[in-house]
Amino acid sequence: MRFPLHLLAAPLTAFVLAFPVTTWAQRVPLPPKDVRLDQLARDTQRTDIGDDTLELVWLIPQRYWEASAAQQPSLSDEDRKQFLSQLDGYLLFATVRGKVGIAGIDQFASAEAVRDGLRIVDAAGTSHAPLAPEQVPAPLKNLLSVLRPVMANMIGPMGDNMHFVVFASRDAKGRPVFDPLSEGRIQVITSRRAYPFRTPLGSVLPPRLDASTGESFPGDYHYNPYTGGALKDAAQPR
Repeated sequence: MRFPLHLLAAPLTAFVLAFPVTTWAQRVPLPPKDVRLDQLARDTQRTDIGDDTLELVWLIPQRYWEASAAQQPSLSDEDRKQFLSQLDGYLLFATVRGKVGIAGIDQFASAEAVRDGLRIVDAAGTSHAPLAPEQVPAPLKNLLSVLRPVMANMIGPMGDNMHFVVFASRDAKGRPVFDPLSEGRIQVITSRRAYPFRTPLGSVLPPRLDASTGESFPGDYHYNPYTGGALKDAAQPR
């Protein structure tokens, strides 16, 4: 089974911050085939530039992989199932850190340096440490080993120095550590700073409409930010 991993790397070419959002109770998500991968990547990435250092963090939920697989017509149902099974039960995190100089970004941090102090604090306030490398199953290790050269080919030295870290996707009580559909707020904490993520993510929800103006907004918006008018769900094709 061959999965076109370049689609994972493509959204990394744009390092943008997510829009401020308004949250509410869990809603029906978009089908995976309709999720915009670039928007989902934007919602789950954060960047920081300070003290001549750039740090990118990317929290990659299972829904990203589901959308990626669903949007590959060349994959059979069995291939999709096999690919997703390698990621079941795990939450992937990608990061790169480097010094910003006259010639660009260099002096990249090692895998050990970016793992140092790394934590995810979930919506309930519980702190989660990454799995030790020996706890990561062999099939997932093999997948991650392929991603690095793909990243290098797509975005150069930053991709070649991107490190993937694996977390358990659920806590001790079986609750998701990062649920893109539930209302809440989590943080990724690195040795440099804390990065907040608020859910639900607009990129996995149907867009919302202002019936008065005809404007469309991301799925996590409750009101028109310009007029204050209430929004409603857009009709979805059957």
